[in-house]
Amino acid sequence: MLAIAEHFDHDGSIDPIEALSRRQLEVLELLAKGLTNDELAGILKISPTTVRTHITAILARLDLTNRTEAATAYVAWKAGARPSTSLRRRPAIAVLPPVAFAEDPRTRAVATAIGHDISALFSRRCWFPVIAQSATAHGPAATFLLESTLRGSSRWRLSVCINAAATGHCLWTACHDIAEDPLFAGQDAVCEAVVAAAYPVLIAHTEAGLRRVSDRRELQTWELALEGMRLYGTRVADANTAARSCFRAAIEREPDLVLAHYGLGLTCHADLLHQWRPREDALGDLRVSAERCVALAPHSAEGHYLFGCYFLTLGDAGPATRSLEAAIRHDPSFTAATLLLSQTLKSPGAPRL
Repeated sequence: MLAIAEHFDHDGSIDPIEALSRRQLEVLELLAKGLTNDELAGILKISPTTVRTHITAILARLDLTNRTEAATAYVAWKAGARPSTSLRRRPAIAVLPPVAFAEDPRTRAVATAIGHDISALFSRRCWFPVIAQSATAHGPAATFLLESTLRGSSRWRLSVCINAAATGHCLWTACHDIAEDPLFAGQDAVCEAVVAAAYPVLIAHTEAGLRRVSDRRELQTWELALEGMRLYGTRVADANTAARSCFRAAIEREPDLVLAHYGLGLTCHADLLHQWRPREDALGDLRVSAERCVALAPHSAEGHYLFGCYFLTLGDAGPATRSLEAAIRHDPSFTAATLLLSQTLKSPGAPRL
């Protein structure tokens, strides 16, 4: 076993894994191998209920959200790569059950459905965990809290706000009206609009608090992606190259991280606009990034936006227009896509509407 001295956190305290009981360590080790609760119970000769109790206690002790994070923490701890407590910096959002200001069962059912739909849509964003509604009372601390109210009867008004859990500051708020007919279409549109508008706010808030380190290898995967977005935003050639390196490193660690693929595509587009890299290299990388984003998150706007950039670079106004329109349908608040579409429609050879 690695020396305990290798498992101290930055403030000198012992890594929380060291504080687990011997039985909890046994459960965590087997969990990290991908075994199910029943398999764990068979090996340790305890009941599945006892296994679940141990896992709940482990997650609470390590301040983690799920089995995957616990397995990741254990593997990193065994390798001595970094203290498992670094996982706790990963921001999470708790989507609290909406409060229905009505007694009728229909309004309460709609409120419940909206809460679950918003949780599912945030989960698709693929870079920070969403704490299940059933776990918000006893689960790990969230960085962001999404609270909402629903009032009305045949026509509802949904009021939503996102607060910073640590300070209580309101970071974002919005109101949307939902008609009873057609209910599902209106509900889907409102939930998608809420998540699309709130997501950039969460990224910006997290990016502002991102820790600065001299060696980027110390950053977690999501931190690498956000550092890449920060560098890309400076619009400088050297920073764009550094951003591309951050995104590639993040993708190497986590191939399905949409934020990293999207950021990589943005740097490629910047290379094309400013002629910072050979055209064919940047163009090919841009297309690959667009394809990966669409494949990983077909209901999100990022990949369609990148395809819009790609086709515009080729001078194909028709496919570019369709791609940008798709991006805006998925995210009506996507300002960059709206502006680029406006420029495209004004250009010579633009498709007639």
